Amino acid sequence: MPGEVAFEFFAAIARFLSRVVFEIVFELLIQGTGQFILRTFRPKREPGEVSSAVVGLFIWVVIIWAGWAAYGNLRAAS
Repeated sequence: MPGEVAFEFFAAIARFLSRVVFEIVFELLIQGTGQFILRTFRPKREPGEVSSAVVGLFIWVVIIWAGWAAYGNLRAAS
């Protein structure tokens, strides 16, 4: 019985922390970036959640790819 209570307590903490990480990573970094890009190029239209997520995810993939390519080029040059 006490083991089950402790397990449920730690499971609740893990659910809470995973939700916080999801909010930070997905909503702020991915959707926030997408909204910024869409508002920059289309200032008179409010960006939707899906389009913001798609554009934000695309931008982050491009940023990660460019960083990986630059690191590979710098490593090959030395």
